Amino acid sequence: MKRITLIKIAVVMVLLVVLIYGASCAKRSLIKEERVKRGKPGEEFIVQRSDPKAPKWVFDEEFLVTKEKREKVIYVLADIQHKERRAAERIAEGELRKRVAEGIKTLVDSQFREALAGTDTTFSQAFESYVATVADNVPVVGLVVVDTYWEKIKKFKTKKEAEYFYRIVKRAEMPYDNYVKSRNKAWQDVLNNIQNEVEREELNRLLENMKRGDEV
Repeated sequence: MKRITLIKIAVVMVLLVVLIYGASCAKRSLIKEERVKRGKPGEEFIVQRSDPKAPKWVFDEEFLVTKEKREKVIYVLADIQHKERRAAERIAEGELRKRVAEGIKTLVDSQFREALAGTDTTFSQAFESYVATVADNVPVVGLVVVDTYWEKIKKFKTKKEAEYFYRIVKRAEMPYDNYVKSRNKAWQDVLNNIQNEVEREELNRLLENMKRGDEV
């Protein structure tokens, strides 16, 4: 009986240590600088934030294609300011989808123009409209929010009077392969609707050049 009681006490003590350590870590993750009582009109100070310092990814491009563990990934950032933190979170998540859609349109256009570079084609005008069609028909598939960083900022209206707002930075990722599959399907739909056989063959040749670029 004594042995069982001692085991129970030991388990409780371990749990207490874990809880205290976790609370301590959580407390350390919030940097407070409420000592700032005065400032010049327009001056801003970070009074609280989710990490001791801004993570490196916060300074990345808004739309980025990179390689991780031999797999290509698309990253997109949204940086939002709002008086309410929850509102800023919602707006940032909506902005992520908007920005990845815009980034995909630019990517479709730039990849095809790269494949077209140095090629003498009589179908350039038709190809312009095809690129626009594809860019508008590549869906966003598999976008997932992977990182969030936030700051509470104090902005002085006068030397003593100040207002507060939040800055939320979110990062989402999407497998590049998802983009490739959706883009290729959109291009195939275009090819299937081209009646001119010579034009279809020329476009198909350019698309094969473009696809080779996905492997880099």
